[in-house]
Amino acid sequence: MYKFNSPGARFSNRVLLTHARAGLPQQLDSRPRAAADQPATIYLYDEIGLWGITAKDFTQTLAAIGPGPVNLHINSPGGDVMDGLAIFAALQAHDGAVNVVIDGLAASAASFIALAGNTISMAPNAFLMIHNVFCVVLGNKADMTETAAVLTKIDGQLVSLYADKTGQKPEAITQMMDAETWFTAQEAKDAGFIDTILDASQNKAQPALKNGVFEHQPTPPANTLSVPDIAARRRMVRLAEAES
Repeated sequence: MYKFNSPGARFSNRVLLTHARAGLPQQLDSRPRAAADQPATIYLYDEIGLWGITAKDFTQTLAAIGPGPVNLHINSPGGDVMDGLAIFAALQAHDGAVNVVIDGLAASAASFIALAGNTISMAPNAFLMIHNVFCVVLGNKADMTETAAVLTKIDGQLVSLYADKTGQKPEAITQMMDAETWFTAQEAKDAGFIDTILDASQNKAQPALKNGVFEHQPTPPANTLSVPDIAARRRMVRLAEAES
Protein backbone atom coordinates (compact mmCIF):
# COMPACT_ATOMS: atom_id res chain seq x y z
CA MET A 1 0.00 0.00 0.00
CA TYR A 2 1.23 3.46 -0.88
CA LYS A 3 0.81 6.49 1.30
CA PHE A 4 0.03 9.55 -0.81
CA ASN A 5 1.83 12.68 0.33
CA SER A 6 -0.07 15.07 -1.91
CA PRO A 7 -2.90 16.81 0.01
CA GLY A 8 -5.03 16.56 -3.11
CA ALA A 9 -4.43 12.81 -3.33
CA ARG A 10 -5.08 12.31 0.35
CA PHE A 11 -8.38 14.10 0.17
CA SER A 12 -9.55 12.21 -2.91
CA ASN A 13 -10.32 9.22 -0.66
CA ARG A 14 -13.69 8.70 1.01
CA VAL A 15 -11.98 7.75 4.28
CA LEU A 16 -10.64 11.28 4.39
CA LEU A 17 -14.08 12.67 3.66
CA THR A 18 -15.10 11.24 7.04
CA HIS A 19 -12.02 12.78 8.63
CA ALA A 20 -12.77 16.13 7.02
CA ARG A 21 -16.23 16.02 8.55
CA ALA A 22 -14.60 15.43 11.93
CA GLY A 23 -13.10 18.91 11.76
CA LEU A 24 -9.79 17.81 13.27
CA PRO A 25 -6.45 19.30 12.19
CA GLN A 26 -4.01 17.02 10.35
CA GLN A 27 -1.00 16.94 12.56
CA LEU A 28 1.77 14.85 14.06
CA ASP A 29 3.97 17.39 15.75
CA SER A 30 6.58 17.27 18.48
CA ARG A 31 8.41 19.65 20.78
CA PRO A 32 11.92 18.79 22.05
CA ARG A 33 12.89 18.83 25.69
CA ALA A 34 13.83 22.21 27.13
CA ALA A 35 16.24 20.35 29.41
CA ALA A 36 17.35 16.75 29.92
CA ASP A 37 14.99 16.25 32.85
CA GLN A 38 12.03 17.92 31.11
CA PRO A 39 9.42 16.05 29.03
CA ALA A 40 9.25 16.25 25.26
CA THR A 41 5.79 16.73 23.75
CA ILE A 42 4.05 14.88 20.91
CA TYR A 43 0.72 16.00 19.40
CA LEU A 44 -1.26 13.11 17.88
CA TYR A 45 -3.92 15.17 16.13
CA ASP A 46 -5.00 13.11 13.13
CA GLU A 47 -6.51 9.86 11.94
CA ILE A 48 -4.46 6.74 12.72
CA GLY A 49 -3.17 4.78 9.73
CA LEU A 50 -2.55 5.08 6.00
CA TRP A 51 -4.44 8.33 5.45
CA GLY A 52 -3.20 10.00 8.60
CA ILE A 53 -0.45 9.12 11.08
CA THR A 54 1.01 5.67 10.46
CA ALA A 55 2.88 3.62 13.03
CA LYS A 56 6.04 4.35 11.01
CA ASP A 57 5.40 8.10 11.24
CA PHE A 58 4.86 7.90 14.97
CA THR A 59 7.78 5.62 15.85
CA GLN A 60 10.16 7.80 13.83
CA THR A 61 8.98 10.84 15.78
CA LEU A 62 9.32 8.98 19.08
CA ALA A 63 12.81 7.77 18.19
CA ALA A 64 13.90 11.27 17.20
CA ILE A 65 12.84 12.56 20.62
CA GLY A 66 15.01 9.97 22.34
CA PRO A 67 14.91 8.53 25.88
CA GLY A 68 13.18 10.46 28.62
CA PRO A 69 9.70 11.57 29.66
CA VAL A 70 7.10 12.30 26.98
CA ASN A 71 3.80 14.16 27.13
CA LEU A 72 1.48 12.75 24.45
CA HIS A 73 -1.50 14.94 23.55
CA ILE A 74 -4.33 13.18 21.69
CA ASN A 75 -7.18 14.56 19.59
CA SER A 76 -8.02 11.80 17.11
CA PRO A 77 -11.05 9.94 15.69
CA GLY A 78 -9.00 6.73 15.56
CA GLY A 79 -8.39 4.68 12.44
CA ASP A 80 -6.42 1.56 11.57
CA VAL A 81 -6.35 -0.90 14.47
CA MET A 82 -3.00 -2.49 13.53
CA ASP A 83 -1.22 0.85 13.29
CA GLY A 84 -2.84 1.73 16.60
CA LEU A 85 -1.55 -1.43 18.25
CA ALA A 86 1.95 -0.77 16.89
CA ILE A 87 1.89 2.78 18.27
CA PHE A 88 0.66 1.41 21.61
CA ALA A 89 3.57 -1.06 21.68
CA ALA A 90 6.10 1.65 20.79
CA LEU A 91 4.88 3.83 23.65
CA GLN A 92 5.04 0.94 26.10
CA ALA A 93 8.61 0.19 25.01
CA HIS A 94 9.70 3.83 25.26
CA ASP A 95 12.59 4.48 27.63
CA GLY A 96 10.90 7.03 29.85
CA ALA A 97 7.57 7.90 31.39
CA VAL A 98 4.68 8.54 29.02
CA ASN A 99 2.04 10.98 30.22
CA VAL A 100 -1.07 11.00 28.02
CA VAL A 101 -3.42 13.98 27.80
CA ILE A 102 -6.69 13.62 25.87
CA ASP A 103 -7.27 17.15 24.65
CA GLY A 104 -10.49 16.74 22.68
CA LEU A 105 -11.21 13.22 21.42
CA ALA A 106 -9.72 9.75 21.83
CA ALA A 107 -12.02 7.51 19.79
CA SER A 108 -11.61 4.00 18.45
CA ALA A 109 -7.89 3.22 17.95
CA ALA A 110 -6.91 6.45 19.71
CA SER A 111 -8.67 5.24 22.86
CA PHE A 112 -6.38 2.25 23.34
CA ILE A 113 -3.27 4.19 22.29
CA ALA A 114 -4.07 6.42 25.28
CA LEU A 115 -3.83 3.39 27.56
CA ALA A 116 -0.07 3.20 26.94
CA GLY A 117 0.40 6.17 29.25
CA ASN A 118 1.87 5.78 32.71
CA THR A 119 -0.63 8.49 33.56
CA ILE A 120 -3.73 9.38 31.57
CA SER A 121 -5.39 12.77 31.93
CA MET A 122 -8.40 14.19 30.12
CA ALA A 123 -9.69 17.69 29.51
CA PRO A 124 -13.06 18.26 31.20
CA ASN A 125 -14.75 18.87 27.84
CA ALA A 126 -13.16 15.91 26.02
CA PHE A 127 -14.59 12.54 24.97
CA LEU A 128 -13.34 8.96 24.86
CA MET A 129 -15.07 6.28 22.77
CA ILE A 130 -14.66 2.51 22.47
CA HIS A 131 -16.32 0.19 19.96
CA ASN A 132 -15.85 -3.05 18.02
CA VAL A 133 -13.39 -3.11 15.15
CA PHE A 134 -14.97 -2.96 11.70
CA CYS A 135 -13.85 -3.36 8.10
CA VAL A 136 -15.06 -3.71 4.52
CA VAL A 137 -14.85 -7.18 2.96
CA LEU A 138 -15.34 -8.34 -0.63
CA GLY A 139 -15.79 -12.05 -1.22
CA ASN A 140 -17.95 -15.11 -0.76
CA LYS A 141 -19.48 -16.53 2.41
CA ALA A 142 -16.22 -18.26 3.35
CA ASP A 143 -14.39 -14.93 3.16
CA MET A 144 -17.04 -13.31 5.33
CA THR A 145 -16.88 -16.07 7.94
CA GLU A 146 -13.09 -15.97 8.02
CA THR A 147 -13.06 -12.19 8.40
CA ALA A 148 -15.63 -12.35 11.21
CA ALA A 149 -13.35 -14.78 13.07
CA VAL A 150 -10.39 -12.42 12.71
CA LEU A 151 -12.44 -9.43 13.90
CA THR A 152 -13.55 -11.45 16.93
CA LYS A 153 -9.91 -12.12 17.82
CA ILE A 154 -9.00 -8.44 17.45
CA ASP A 155 -11.95 -7.39 19.60
CA GLY A 156 -10.78 -9.89 22.22
CA GLN A 157 -7.34 -8.30 22.31
CA LEU A 158 -8.84 -4.84 22.75
CA VAL A 159 -11.14 -6.10 25.51
CA SER A 160 -8.04 -7.33 27.36
CA LEU A 161 -6.33 -3.94 27.02
CA TYR A 162 -9.34 -2.04 28.33
CA ALA A 163 -10.03 -4.56 31.11
CA ASP A 164 -6.39 -4.49 32.30
CA LYS A 165 -6.49 -0.70 32.62
CA THR A 166 -9.95 -0.29 34.12
CA GLY A 167 -10.10 -3.40 36.31
CA GLN A 168 -13.54 -4.14 34.90
CA LYS A 169 -14.61 -7.63 33.85
CA PRO A 170 -14.11 -8.51 30.15
CA GLU A 171 -17.85 -9.15 29.83
CA ALA A 172 -18.62 -5.58 30.86
CA ILE A 173 -16.05 -4.16 28.43
CA THR A 174 -17.49 -6.32 25.65
CA GLN A 175 -20.93 -4.86 26.24
CA MET A 176 -19.52 -1.33 26.08
CA MET A 177 -17.76 -2.07 22.80
CA ASP A 178 -20.86 -3.71 21.33
CA ALA A 179 -22.86 -0.58 22.13
CA GLU A 180 -20.21 1.93 20.89
CA THR A 181 -19.88 3.70 24.22
CA TRP A 182 -18.98 7.39 24.56
CA PHE A 183 -17.50 8.67 27.83
CA THR A 184 -17.29 12.19 29.13
CA ALA A 185 -14.18 12.93 31.17
CA GLN A 186 -15.98 12.18 34.43
CA GLU A 187 -17.50 8.98 33.05
CA ALA A 188 -14.11 7.86 31.74
CA LYS A 189 -12.56 8.47 35.16
CA ASP A 190 -15.38 6.67 36.96
CA ALA A 191 -15.01 3.70 34.59
CA GLY A 192 -11.24 3.56 35.13
CA PHE A 193 -10.07 4.54 31.64
CA ILE A 194 -8.25 7.66 32.84
CA ASP A 195 -6.57 8.74 36.04
CA THR A 196 -7.26 12.45 36.34
CA ILE A 197 -9.34 15.26 34.85
CA LEU A 198 -7.48 18.46 34.03
CA ASP A 199 -8.50 21.80 35.42
CA ALA A 200 -10.44 23.69 32.75
CA SER A 201 -7.77 26.40 32.62
CA GLN A 202 -5.12 23.84 31.63
CA ASN A 203 -6.70 22.89 28.33
CA LYS A 204 -8.47 24.94 25.66
CA ALA A 205 -9.06 22.20 23.07
CA GLN A 206 -12.60 21.39 21.96
CA PRO A 207 -13.90 17.96 20.90
CA ALA A 208 -14.50 19.01 17.30
CA LEU A 209 -16.18 15.88 15.93
CA LYS A 210 -19.06 16.61 13.56
CA ASN A 211 -22.42 14.86 13.40
CA GLY A 212 -22.62 11.44 11.77
CA VAL A 213 -18.96 10.34 11.91
CA PHE A 214 -19.86 7.54 14.36
CA GLU A 215 -23.22 5.94 15.00
CA HIS A 216 -23.78 6.91 18.63
CA GLN A 217 -21.64 10.02 19.08
CA PRO A 218 -23.02 12.83 21.25
CA THR A 219 -24.65 15.69 19.36
CA PRO A 220 -22.69 18.92 19.83
CA PRO A 221 -24.68 22.05 20.71
CA ALA A 222 -25.53 24.49 17.94
CA ASN A 223 -23.13 27.42 17.79
CA THR A 224 -21.56 29.91 15.44
CA LEU A 225 -18.94 28.90 12.89
CA SER A 226 -15.76 27.91 14.73
CA VAL A 227 -12.15 27.49 13.61
CA PRO A 228 -12.56 23.68 13.26
CA ASP A 229 -15.67 24.30 11.12
CA ILE A 230 -13.71 26.60 8.83
CA ALA A 231 -10.84 24.11 8.55
CA ALA A 232 -13.25 21.29 7.72
CA ARG A 233 -14.91 23.37 5.00
CA ARG A 234 -11.55 24.20 3.48
CA ARG A 235 -10.68 20.49 3.37
CA MET A 236 -14.06 19.76 1.76
CA VAL A 237 -13.20 22.30 -0.95
CA ARG A 238 -9.87 20.56 -1.55
CA LEU A 239 -11.68 17.24 -1.73
CA ALA A 240 -14.07 18.56 -4.35
CA GLU A 241 -11.17 20.01 -6.36
CA ALA A 242 -9.29 16.71 -6.23
CA GLU A 243 -12.36 14.78 -7.39
CA SER A 244 -13.14 17.17 -10.25
